[in-house]
Amino acid sequence: MATWILGQSPWLHASRVRLRLDFLPPKVWSQARNRLNASLAISTQSPSSIEVEHMPLPHQAPDISVFEEMTAEYTLAVSQSPSVYTPQTSSGTLVNLIRTEDYAVAESLRKEMVDTNIPIQPHAIYERAARAVLQTKGLKNRGEAFSAWFSLVPTATEQWSSFKDIRKQLFRGSNYLNISLIIRFGLIMASKGYIAGSAQAQVLSNLARYASPATTERYIFQLETAADRLSKTNHVEVTPKQWASIYSLVIRNQVLAGREEHALQLARVAATRKRQVTDFTFSFLLEHSPDEAFTASIHELRKKISRNPYNIPDVWDKRTCSYTDTLALASHLRYLRRAIISTNPPTSYSLSDFMHAYHATGRTRALLALRKKAFQHSHKAKSLWVMAEMLYHRSRNEPQLTLVVFAYHFHMIGVPRRTILKIMRLLSKRRARLSQRTSLPKHMLNRQYDISEKLWPTPYHTALVWEALVWLTPESDHERMYEYLLAVAESSESQKPISPPDSKFAPSLLQLPKRAVDAVHFSPFVKLHAKRGRPERAAGVLKDMVGLGLTPGVVQWSIVARGFAEHGDPAVAVSMIERLEEDAESQGRAGVSVDHADRASSNLDIGLYTNVLRGFILSRSLEHAQDMERRIRQRFEYVDGKFRATDDALRLLRNLEIQMEN
Repeated sequence: MATWILGQSPWLHASRVRLRLDFLPPKVWSQARNRLNASLAISTQSPSSIEVEHMPLPHQAPDISVFEEMTAEYTLAVSQSPSVYTPQTSSGTLVNLIRTEDYAVAESLRKEMVDTNIPIQPHAIYERAARAVLQTKGLKNRGEAFSAWFSLVPTATEQWSSFKDIRKQLFRGSNYLNISLIIRFGLIMASKGYIAGSAQAQVLSNLARYASPATTERYIFQLETAADRLSKTNHVEVTPKQWASIYSLVIRNQVLAGREEHALQLARVAATRKRQVTDFTFSFLLEHSPDEAFTASIHELRKKISRNPYNIPDVWDKRTCSYTDTLALASHLRYLRRAIISTNPPTSYSLSDFMHAYHATGRTRALLALRKKAFQHSHKAKSLWVMAEMLYHRSRNEPQLTLVVFAYHFHMIGVPRRTILKIMRLLSKRRARLSQRTSLPKHMLNRQYDISEKLWPTPYHTALVWEALVWLTPESDHERMYEYLLAVAESSESQKPISPPDSKFAPSLLQLPKRAVDAVHFSPFVKLHAKRGRPERAAGVLKDMVGLGLTPGVVQWSIVARGFAEHGDPAVAVSMIERLEEDAESQGRAGVSVDHADRASSNLDIGLYTNVLRGFILSRSLEHAQDMERRIRQRFEYVDGKFRATDDALRLLRNLEIQMEN
């Protein structure tokens, strides 16, 4: 043991030695110092010194068994050799800056490395920097910064990634669908080997839906160029089946966006590039065929690029929504659980009525379970459920919450985004007070179902949003909102991006689907002007609708006619009724089938007369009111007790007659 310790020099590291020299009085210390000096002065001729010099050295190794075993407590005293410092590379420093979320310094270092031609090693952590670029508000040159960071991620063969966080930020976290950023994201993914997969499919779906057909076709061509480059350099091949999935996905989404001709054109492009299209896509095209010439073109293409061109029927039956009228609450719940995930789903009005009935019981568990089932099934089921929630809030006269539900679940496309965000900010400041005042169910305000990406709004959803905005915004904003609605309708009809003349931003790549605006979008403005004593302006809205190629329905005509009956010229209201009667009779003689979207059934027709009758009663125009009663009884052979609304109007007419006689 002693020999081992003596062999270690020094025994302890200098930094660990601590000698206390102040534990003795000064006098004792001086005596010890004198004795030490005296011992050093001993002569080498002393007997002990002479004995040591003549002592022989040992002839054999010492017996180590007399010493203790080596334990850890002895090795702790051994000084550690200093670690060797290895200088860090620039790429390593950049990675550490991203890891510590110091993105500003990391951006400066990245630019400096690019300027000095220092190579940057790919690393998966740069995906985090690209996501930070998307999350930073007010960032200039966002697209260039995103591309710079995202291009530094490894390829699919080096380290595969789903890019979940970036996709969530692009398609869920933002309230604006940035087509330019989506294109950058998709092309960089393609350069990394992500030609096919869920991430690329998400990009293709959104471009086919909300970008121009030329932009989408150009993007597919760039995908093919990237695939050719990868096949030459990295030996990554895209199979014909994967190309068939890509083209088929884009074609189906073009059809859903109302661009059947462009979908057919893309199928022709696929044929020229020797790409196949799935049988399901051809069946989808046949189901949405507008005419016989379109159908003939599909059959011709099907023979060229379909895998099995003879297994698709030529006649397709349109799916109809199932509906149940009178079911007990428990039976209705069992029906909805099956129907909401079937190919024959219930209507959103049926779901909304069930929400009312079930909420009246004070319970929410079944609603939460039903919503979870819908959200886990498909985007179509999600859209149906959210539509029902919006109708629920509309029936409760809660326009603010109609906007909340829409903004959480949908991309703000086809609606005034800035106005909605402004209302949302005001609403968030008084949300607790609003919750107490409206007694909202828990499943609709406190707990929203988490979604990975926002949905595509349909005209049914955006029409409810426009209605809520009209009744929430002040009178001074209505003219601006109406001009924007006209611009949206014009963009949807002409298939050109919206470009306001006074916009300071670059032209947007966002293009609305065809038929994104229908006649129902204009109803709130018609009703607003009619109720506030401006029937001429309400009639002007109908004129704008006709100019955009939209046919006003019976509901719009009814609102305008009542506006003239109550606040304007009664003769104009009567002439409108007579004109509608003449149109109905002429169509009946010609044998033309009336579209339910433009004309209503007899129940809605009697609603038109009833509405105008109420207008005459409120304006105390007794003669015109009696004439309207005569028309109702003759045209519909009406008897009292048939419709409650009509009975109420006739009761008001009787009261008016009594008042006028007195």
